Amino acid sequence: MISSSGFYFILAALSIEEQGKWIEESLMSFPQPPNRTNHNVVYEPIQNLFRATNDKQILVEEANDIEASVLLRKLRWSTLGLQFDWSKRGYNVSLPHNKISNALSQLAKEMAAPAMPVGEDFQPEAAIVNYFGPGDMLGGHLDDMEVDWSKPIISMSLGCKAIFLIGGKSRNDEPLAIFLRSGDIVLMSSEARERFHGVPRIFTDAEHAEIGSLEKQLSDEDDICYLEYVKTSRININIRQVF
Repeated sequence: MISSSGFYFILAALSIEEQGKWIEESLMSFPQPPNRTNHNVVYEPIQNLFRATNDKQILVEEANDIEASVLLRKLRWSTLGLQFDWSKRGYNVSLPHNKISNALSQLAKEMAAPAMPVGEDFQPEAAIVNYFGPGDMLGGHLDDMEVDWSKPIISMSLGCKAIFLIGGKSRNDEPLAIFLRSGDIVLMSSEARERFHGVPRIFTDAEHAEIGSLEKQLSDEDDICYLEYVKTSRININIRQVF
């Protein structure tokens, strides 16, 4: 583990089995209503998007005759727990939502421990799942909508390798570049939460994606569908304590 001023980089924090589990959850469960996705802006909530993609379905009523596979590739985010209202850039506690699952909640609490104030436990109340495909990126930003910045954001990387940049309190500060690989976890708390950060590149080509272990883990017939997606994709699950 590497740490500095509220920034913690935990290499290979997730076992290969855990990575497979959370890739499956990210595709099968996390986009399900009442969780919201970027598709809610244009369409009604879409049920079973990943399953519909595997079945080569046309989502007629939900998506105006658009193939499910197209919608899956256009999936950019889903929100778990307390729902984030992107139009108002804040949490909307009145929106229907389910609590963060026990399994994800327990994992977040365990991973958050090094960054937590002494004597306090992390309370996972919301999560944003980002889906990156070829050519996608995430510009420099701050995660600043939670009440208490002493509590960490837990960021889990799954799938293709990415470059993560963390800079300073100004966009003009020169950033530090870090490779994030599947299974790595980043914690950002306290001072680190005031630093701009982003993901300028995802490596989706076979030579540089570095997902050989996932290819072995997801080689069973029932898992090939997840492997086909993650071969050219990165999933980032970031979990937050809102209040």
